[in-house]
Amino acid sequence: MDDFDEEEAPVAAEAKAEDENDDGDEEEAMTSENHRTRTFLAGLAIGALVGAGVALLFAPRSGEDTRRAVSRRAKHLAREARDRYDDVREKVRRARRERHGEGDEAGAE
Repeated sequence: MDDFDEEEAPVAAEAKAEDENDDGDEEEAMTSENHRTRTFLAGLAIGALVGAGVALLFAPRSGEDTRRAVSRRAKHLAREARDRYDDVREKVRRARRERHGEGDEAGAE
């Protein structure tokens, strides 16, 4: 029996070493992918900022007109967001009332 265990030991050690290498390769691939993703997102953000700056520099309006237009647009978007939030909140309340109402009816049967 000792001879059999001695023969299995190198095979088991080799398999364990391969598993550790596979884990290292997977971890390295994930790290590399995370780095590429972060690099892409950073480039996207920088590109957006540069594009916005160039657009403002070459805009046909004066700075005051542009600020006024941006302010109006921001207020409009804020109103829209508030309205949508209120709509979703009301739908959730309605769904909860319906669910609780159905639960009460099922319990009464």
